[in-house]
Amino acid sequence: MAEIRVPKLNTNDSAYVLLEWLVADGAPVRGDDVVASVETSKTVEELVSGHDGILVQLIPAGADCTPGQPIAHITPHPTPPPTPAPVSAQPAAGSGDALPSGAPLITAPAQALIDELGIDPARVRALPVKVVRRVDVERLAAAGSPPPRPPASPATEGPALSAEAAVAQTLPSPAPAPTAAPTAVPPAVAPTIAPASATSAAAASPGAASAPGVPVGGSARGLSGNQQAVGRTVSLSHQTIPAAYTAIKVDVGKATTAARDLTKRLRKLVGLPDLLIAAVARLHQDFPLCFATLVDESTAAVPDAPNVGVTIDLGTGLYVPVIRDAHGKGIEEIAGELAGFRRLAQRGGFRQEHLDGGNIVVTLHHDRDIVMAVPIVFPGQACALALTSPQREGERTVAVIGLAYDHRLVNGRDAVLFLQALKEALEAASFEGL
Repeated sequence: MAEIRVPKLNTNDSAYVLLEWLVADGAPVRGDDVVASVETSKTVEELVSGHDGILVQLIPAGADCTPGQPIAHITPHPTPPPTPAPVSAQPAAGSGDALPSGAPLITAPAQALIDELGIDPARVRALPVKVVRRVDVERLAAAGSPPPRPPASPATEGPALSAEAAVAQTLPSPAPAPTAAPTAVPPAVAPTIAPASATSAAAASPGAASAPGVPVGGSARGLSGNQQAVGRTVSLSHQTIPAAYTAIKVDVGKATTAARDLTKRLRKLVGLPDLLIAAVARLHQDFPLCFATLVDESTAAVPDAPNVGVTIDLGTGLYVPVIRDAHGKGIEEIAGELAGFRRLAQRGGFRQEHLDGGNIVVTLHHDRDIVMAVPIVFPGQACALALTSPQREGERTVAVIGLAYDHRLVNGRDAVLFLQALKEALEAASFEGL
């Protein structure tokens, strides 16, 4: 007879709460089934059966439990078990009805986020998973509702993107780790930050000032599709990602000199952003979690290559195109791709293929008086870097590089080591051969 014991989940708590059973007492389970959720002072963790057999619950939902305590037995059964039935089907958000037969079970943290974000219950029921967890809801919210595609314009290169889809970053579905319950994860699409094809003008009618929330004597001003998308991205990031931020000052004198030399040698404009992207890509192997995707509370999916998104804003909207497999590209190739992206931004010719698949973002802040910028972390990613414009500081030329990071994947010490490695690379300006 096997046991399910409560693992040590954090160093702050001596006891947790068994929040809910996801499998009924006496029901058959497989080794990779999620059977219960446990609440700590910081988060909700899901426990996996670990064995095939019949689940025998030892404590009720809502009871306290301690690390190492057995909460269930798994007794063997003579034949392979059928798919386990959940304790009960929960109502989907706002539906008021029980989920239909075969619909996934929704954990309490997932249901709370569904209610908070107002996600359509039909979209939740369509997820190809047996148990809907909070991370599944985050991806679903990030994907949004597919917008209608506007007709292609002769002025654009390739199919026109809607204001809702121009900067969508479709992240690859991570393969489940061996210790995690298998989950068919749909591609997560980061909230879009898109160019506005037609900005809504300020309301001009006499009744605009009387619109709800508009002060007397004021006027109502419509927000562009771009700004609405920015708002959704920022809101979802703040709602779902416990982000932290660290910044480091870098002497970029050698790097800017190297960029000028490369520009002359390659006869192609090379700047500090190109060198930073190359340096970030080199760190993929040493800092894999900075490029990872959170699958659930206990599992991260690590990509096999760094795909670096770069912000481009020429005043018509913010784009985040992606340089794929950046670790295998030299400075000349990176600089050429960035130059091509700037031309596409000017013409409005981005295609979805240019914007998909990023696993880290570099945000560029060119205004000379900006001394620090805090980027948002795109849902489905772990980190975002911000580079300020170089400034003179005594005898040195310095720039500030900031790192915003998902604290569930990256700790403060790792963030500092990542930034220090970038600092060393840029100050050494060791870009020969690239």
